[in-house]
This record gives sequence, structure tokens and C-alpha cells, in this order.
Amino acid sequence: MVDANPPQRPPMGWKQSLVYALLPVILAFAVLEAAARIVEIWRPPITVDLGQGFGPESRLFVPKQGHPATMVTHPDKTLAFRNQAFERRKPQGTMRVVALGGSSVNYLDYEFSVLKERLEAALAPRFTNVEIINCGGLSYGSHRLVILAAEVIAYEPDLVLIYSGHNEFEEIQQLELADLRAVPIQRALSHSALFRFIRDQFADRRIAELEEDRDQRNLATSVPDASKAWMYRFSEEEITERMTAFRTNLGRIIELCREHHVPVIIGTVPSNLIKPSLPGKDGHRYQEAEDLFGRGEFERGLAIAREVLRTSSPRHQSSDEENAVIRAVASEYGVPLADVEAAVVEAEPHHVPGETLFSDHCHLNPAGNEILRRVYEAEILRLFRE
Repeated sequence: MVDANPPQRPPMGWKQSLVYALLPVILAFAVLEAAARIVEIWRPPITVDLGQGFGPESRLFVPKQGHPATMVTHPDKTLAFRNQAFERRKPQGTMRVVALGGSSVNYLDYEFSVLKERLEAALAPRFTNVEIINCGGLSYGSHRLVILAAEVIAYEPDLVLIYSGHNEFEEIQQLELADLRAVPIQRALSHSALFRFIRDQFADRRIAELEEDRDQRNLATSVPDASKAWMYRFSEEEITERMTAFRTNLGRIIELCREHHVPVIIGTVPSNLIKPSLPGKDGHRYQEAEDLFGRGEFERGLAIAREVLRTSSPRHQSSDEENAVIRAVASEYGVPLADVEAAVVEAEPHHVPGETLFSDHCHLNPAGNEILRRVYEAEILRLFRE
């Protein structure tokens, strides 16, 4: 006989209801996560430096896996820095030189190899080996160089070289993109392949935009309105504030080195004044200088070009303002000045930086880099032969 009133299931509690409600979402995420991990087999995720070096915990070098006595470039930093390795404890008889700066330092590997050989010959037998650690980071300015200096001072350098001045405004854009408040969340989420896939899609789009901005900036002298670059216009007060911060940061690096009895050589930073990166309004202002150069009036054109670059905002290369700060810091702290800017000006046919010695708006070409190396070399030998 069939019971007309079968027993009823007790109603589900809220916890069970929540599990059943979330189950489809969890299953969907699991499928997408598995798919993203499969995609990564053929397309590895982009290397990401969370915080872009602005966080105090940022490290350029880490112990090599399986060889803790050897320091190597952090995998997350290889997009901005050279891949290097050196012994954590400096070998006996070694002169260890650390070079701090932006991309202009990053690109000096050939000249550093020449400098190494020449210093070994000139300073023997005091040193049996010279080791140069290239700490030039792409788009790195003085704010992040202070953090970097605090790390590398622990690696027992005998000398620190500073060559920085192109990125003081560029670095502010990098800081905006870094979004330091989101770094802990990004670090946690980056364990998910699905998150990495989505992140990389946005990164690809952003990289493409930045590359377009860079290409358009290269056209700035002929197409002043072409750039879509970060065009925030700094007021005179904000420009002064940036230069004050630049001076403060350089001073902090020198003071840190002085506390550890490490000598410093700082260099002036020449800038291309024949074809600068001056988009928009500043590009129009520069046209007068370009016309004067075209007519062979180099002295007049140079004066106008210097003034336009000095007052441009934002600028993506050093100006007389940055170099005035560098000279003032060298004088205030009594450190040797490698006057690269003066040497480049002297070497140009009409004494206008950019005529023959630059590869773009701010980077020296091989001939220019040789001049840079020679100027620093002379100061190093003067310092270590005293």
C-alpha cells in the first residue's frame, strides 16, 4: 500500500543554498582556469614587475636558485635591466663598480667592457679584476634609483657611477601606471592563469599604445601635433618641484654612499637639441630653432632650443635645468663631476648636441657613448690614483 503522504525533505539551510548557487560559477571558473593554463603552454605569460620598482621591497638582484652565494637579476626585472650574475661577497682583489641610471646606462654594456679592460690595466696591481654591475633601468629616474642604491650598497661596491636626468618626468607617468595600492591584490591574483591571461590582454593593448606614443614623439619636430603621449602640462611650480625632488634624490644616493665610505662620480647628461622630443605646443615653439639651424645660424638656434627644452612640459629628455641640478649637487657634496654634456658639445661640428652623436632624442650613438666612457674613465683614474 502506497503512503499518500511521503515524508518531505527538510528545507536546505543557507549554507547548502549558497554552495548550490555558487557551484556553476566554480565549475565555470575551473574550466576557464584549465583552458588558460593550456594556452600558457604555447603563449607564456608576460613578465610583470608588480609595482614597477617603486615599492621599498623591490629587489633588482636575488640569490641564484641552488647557488645562494651568487646574485642574479630578478626574473621580474629582466624587461628593464640587463641579465647579470655576480658573487654576493666581492672576490678579493676585485674593484666592483656599480653604474646607476636609466636606459642610457642600460645600453652601455660594450663601453663597460672596454672600461673594465682599461681600468684593469691602469690600476694593476692594486686590483686584479674590475667588475662593473650595470644598474641602468629602462625609464628609471632618480626616485627609483634611490631604492636601487639602498640595495646595491650592500654588495660592497668600490665606486658608484650616477648618470641620470632624462626620466624625471617620464617616471611620474610610470608611477601613475604602477598603482602601488593594488600591488598586494595583483600579486595574489597572479597565481591564477585566467587572471594572467586577462591581464596580458590589457597589457598588450597598453604596450601598443605606448609604442604608438613613442613613434609619434619621434615625429614631433616635423608633426608637432601628432603625439598622443601623456600630455599633462606641468605648471612652473610643479616643474620646480620636480627639479627639487631630483636634487633631493641625488643627494640621498650620495649621502647613502658616503655613509658606507663608497666614492661617487656623477655625470651631466647631454640631450639631442637638433631633433628633440617636443610634441604639441612645445614642438611649435621649437620650430624657430629648427629654422635657424637650417640657415646655419647654430649659435642663435642653440640658445632658443635650450630655452624651449628647459621650459617644456612634460619633457622626455634632460635639459639645462636637470644639468644645473647635477652640477649643483656635485659642488655641494664635493664629488667628482664627469661633464659628459660639455664633452659632447665640444665634439659636435657646430657645438650643437644632436648633430652627429645621438641615435634619438636622448640616447647617444656608439661614438657618443665612447665619449661618455672616456669622460667617466678620466674621473675614475683621477680618483683612484690620488
